[in-house]
Amino acid sequence: MVADDEALIDVETVLTMITDAPALEGDNLRFVLDALASATDSALDFLSGRIECHTAQGGVLEAQLAALRAQARNREEKAAVALVAARAAEGSGDSATARDLINEALTVRPGLEPALHDGAQYAAARGDYATADRYLRRAEQPSPLRPGLSEAIAATDHASDLGRNSPCPCGSGRKFKACCLRDALPPLHARAQLIYALLGTYAERAPGLEVIMPLIERTGNPAQYAMFLLDLALFPGGLVDKFLAARGHWLHPDERELIEDWRRVPVTLYEAVEVQRDAGVTLRALPDGEPIQVADTLFSQSVQRLDLLCGRVLHDRSAPRMLAATVPIPRQRRRELADLLASDPPPEKIADFLAPEPPVQLRNSDGDDVYDCRVVYRVPDPQHGFDQLTDRLTRAGEDVLAWHRHQLDGRVLNLGVIERAGAQFTVIANSPARLAHLEALLLEVAPDALEQQRHAERLSPDPGDREARTLILDSYFLDGTAAEQGEAADQLSRDAEASWLDTEGIIGDLSPRQAAASSNTAVRAELRSTIDDIESILLQTQRAGQPTAGLMSPHQLRETLGLEKHTR
Repeated sequence: MVADDEALIDVETVLTMITDAPALEGDNLRFVLDALASATDSALDFLSGRIECHTAQGGVLEAQLAALRAQARNREEKAAVALVAARAAEGSGDSATARDLINEALTVRPGLEPALHDGAQYAAARGDYATADRYLRRAEQPSPLRPGLSEAIAATDHASDLGRNSPCPCGSGRKFKACCLRDALPPLHARAQLIYALLGTYAERAPGLEVIMPLIERTGNPAQYAMFLLDLALFPGGLVDKFLAARGHWLHPDERELIEDWRRVPVTLYEAVEVQRDAGVTLRALPDGEPIQVADTLFSQSVQRLDLLCGRVLHDRSAPRMLAATVPIPRQRRRELADLLASDPPPEKIADFLAPEPPVQLRNSDGDDVYDCRVVYRVPDPQHGFDQLTDRLTRAGEDVLAWHRHQLDGRVLNLGVIERAGAQFTVIANSPARLAHLEALLLEVAPDALEQQRHAERLSPDPGDREARTLILDSYFLDGTAAEQGEAADQLSRDAEASWLDTEGIIGDLSPRQAAASSNTAVRAELRSTIDDIESILLQTQRAGQPTAGLMSPHQLRETLGLEKHTR
């Protein structure tokens, strides 16, 4: 019923009939039963999910479901109606009744896919891992419960020295695996992954998706942020409260306590302090948290040192665990996100932060918006004009003259060029103001020059009413030989470091040197993070195989300020 548009209309028709009590009688009742009996499992899953949303929002369907159950004849009709009734009970918060109805559906149709998955959720929540495992083995689609369930079952198998096929010590005469092993409880750390998966599958039910999908839409990137936003919907968003109200009575006390522990973990900005590939990652919560040792092979393969991650590092009462998803955060947005998280924002605000940034606004060192500017002139006496311009500009090629500005730090800024091709002179610059200056020079020496073509295009897309980051874009080079250029590049770095250390306003209102002398731990923590930002830029530049000339040395900055590197 969801394979194409025509089938989708049938779903809406059936849904309307079920939710409208007066319409569900006579021929309409038979039509609905026929539709349910002939529907695919995926269509039944979709339709019953919509029913679950209806009752979750306060809808009452007792009369309609009673009529359907009374008239259901064959096993397909009975199983489909039981599934719909179970989803209606789940939506109203009655998981116990829903479980009984799911068992009823599976009794008449043992292979009903959505019922198998619901049954596995209910069984696993009750600690009946054998039944949950049996349901998932019969299901065709993989379940998010499987990894955690397998871990719990494996730990259960090792919970006793007795073999699975040994006689049960209780004296029942049955094998241990078919008797008391079913009630054996693995250690909490072996159940933690399954407990979180139970929360996650609850959030992924149709009513939960109605909470999560608007958050995903705000980010515009479901593939990257869906699982992170699922955790936001569960904990800050409150879905965990509904889970506990409906199914919490099935959980063991230590499982409820663990969930309560998880509830107290805030959404946090973490920094990867050390990465041991294929082993684990050391994280710290910014601005000044203690090291968190996470033993996670997959996680260690996806993180680089000094990466920033937003999320919640949970635990299993014995060690930190990456159960909830984290998302990478660009270092240039570190302060912005730290300020946002400090305000205890609702999930919607965090989702908005993850939305694509407004396009970066390019400006040159004069503060002008960067343009692609060029104008072509035809010069009557091109050699005379070129010779006159040579006295005012710098020869950069046989037919190229450049407008240079020498900086105090030894760099040379290229402000624009004039290129000659016969009688055509092309004036090129990265802003209208610089173009106008070069044009004035050209027209001063060649007043009879005729304009033939003009182009001016702003390179930065319009950010609209959103505040965008600014990036200074200009062309610099160093004079001298290669050796001299290397020495000049080193000197550039040293000069940049000296200037940075005493520039006020970098750490709040303070300079880095003033911040290092401060007794305020928050100020010093921000200083450390800022130098980490500098080191991250250096590492990214090196990984990209790009030159690092002119970049500051984080090691030198820390040494000068008397700061030790974070323990790694």
